[in-house]
Amino acid sequence: MKTIAAIAAAALVTTAAAAPADARHRRHRHHDDVDAGDIVAGALVVGAVAALTSSSNREKRARQDAAVGACSDEAEYRSGGRLSEIIHVSRRRGYYDVEGALDADRDSDGFEQTFRCTVRDGRIYSLRLSGRDV
Repeated sequence: MKTIAAIAAAALVTTAAAAPADARHRRHRHHDDVDAGDIVAGALVVGAVAALTSSSNREKRARQDAAVGACSDEAEYRSGGRLSEIIHVSRRRGYYDVEGALDADRDSDGFEQTFRCTVRDGRIYSLRLSGRDV
C-alpha cells in the first residue's frame, strides 16, 4: 500500500511540476499541441489510478477469502464434515455472510448439510448448520 501511495504522490508531483513550465511555454506559442510531456503526465496519472484501484480490489478479495476460510473451517470443525462448495458470499456494512455445503456429513434424510456464517474482521458472529444453531 505504501508503494502505491508513493507512486500516486510521484505522479501528482510530476504533474504539478510540469504544469507551470508547460503554461509558460504555451504563452509564447499560441497553439495547443500535445507533446511528450503531456503524454507522460497522463500516463502517470492513469497508472496511479489503476494501481490504487487494483490494490483496493486485492484488499477486498483478501478480506473475503479470510471470511470464507474462517467460516468453512469452523463449519468443518463443528460438523465433522468436509467442505463441498461455497454457495454464496455477500458483504454488507462490513459483515460477510457465507453459505456453503458440507459433503461428508449427510443428515438422516440424505441431504447435504449446509452452513451459513457471518464474519466481521475475522470474528465469527453466527454459525448455523443445516438450520440448527451451533
